[in-house]
Amino acid sequence: MIRRGISIYSFQEKYYRGEMSLQDCLAATAKMGVRGFEMLSDQMIPGYPSITYNLSDEFLDAWGGWLEQYRVEPIAFDVYGETKLYKNRRVSNNEVVSELRELLKTAQALGFKILRLTFHLPIEVVEMMIPYAEEAGIKLAIEVHAPHLLTGEWVQKNIELAQRKNTKNLGLMPDLGIFCKSIPHLVIAEALREGATPRIVDYLGKVYHERPLPTDLMEKIDALGANEVDRWLALRIQIGVWTWHDPKNLLTYMPYTFHIHGKFYEMNANLVEPEVAYEQIMPTLIAGGYNGYIMSEYEGQRLTHGVDMGYDEVEQVRRHQAMLANYLEQ
Repeated sequence: MIRRGISIYSFQEKYYRGEMSLQDCLAATAKMGVRGFEMLSDQMIPGYPSITYNLSDEFLDAWGGWLEQYRVEPIAFDVYGETKLYKNRRVSNNEVVSELRELLKTAQALGFKILRLTFHLPIEVVEMMIPYAEEAGIKLAIEVHAPHLLTGEWVQKNIELAQRKNTKNLGLMPDLGIFCKSIPHLVIAEALREGATPRIVDYLGKVYHERPLPTDLMEKIDALGANEVDRWLALRIQIGVWTWHDPKNLLTYMPYTFHIHGKFYEMNANLVEPEVAYEQIMPTLIAGGYNGYIMSEYEGQRLTHGVDMGYDEVEQVRRHQAMLANYLEQ
C-alpha cells in the first residue's frame, strides 16, 4: 500500500524565520490529513546538530504529547554522518559509526522506523551499521539522490551488500528529483534574475533535454560569451544537480525500496509539477506494488527568495498532497 506523508523539512523557510515551530509543523501535517512524517536530525531538534545523544527529558515529554495530540507518526529520520570534522585528518570509519549509533539512539527515542543515510558515506560504514540497525529494529535507507541514479554503481554496491549480509534492514530511498524532465523553471527564472544570458540559458535547457551532455559544455558556452551566472548554471547541470533516467527503473529496484522522497520544486494551481515526471512515476509505483510512504519534499522556496510567488510552503505541500491523493484515489 502506498501511503502519503510529509517531510517537515518542506517547511524549512517558515521554520527558519520563526513563523513555524516544530509543533506547528506537526500540526500542519495533521491538518492535511496526513499521519506519517519525516524530519532532519540537524534541523529541528533542540541541541542538534550533535555527535552525541543529548535529548532532554523535557523535549521527549513534549514530543510524546505532540504525537498524541496530532495523531501523527514518525517514520523516517534523516541523518548525515560527519566525515569532515577536522582540517588536519580524515574522520575514521569507526568515528562515523560511533556518531551514527548516537543518531540511531535518537531515532529510537523519538520512535522513527527508518534512518536515512546519504551517498557520501563509505560503504564500509554502511556495512558496520547493519547489526546495530537490526538490533534496534530500524531500517537503514540509502538515499538515491542526484547525481546518483538507480542504475548507478552506488546503488548496486548497497544492494550487493544487503544480499551478502542477508539483511532486510538495508534498502533504498529514491529521491524523485532523479527524474527531472527538464531544468526546473524556478532555477531558470532565478538565473535570469541574476543576470544569465537568455540565449545561453536556452541552449543549456536544450542540451539537458537532448542528453548526454557534451563533454566540452563549458567551452561551448564560453564561445557563446558566457558570464559567471551562465557558467554557474552550466556547472550545476554538468555535475548532475538535476538528472533524468526512465522512471520504469523503479520496477527493478522495488524489492529494495523502503521509502520515497517526493521531491518537487513547484506545484501549480492545476496540481501539476512541471519538471518531475510524476505522470510516469506514480503509475509505475502503483503497477509495481510499492509498499511504503511517499513523503512530500518541497525545495522550491530556496529558489524564490525575494519573489512573491503568491503561495507559501504550506500551500505548496497541500497541493502536492492533493496531487498524490488524486493518483492514489484516496
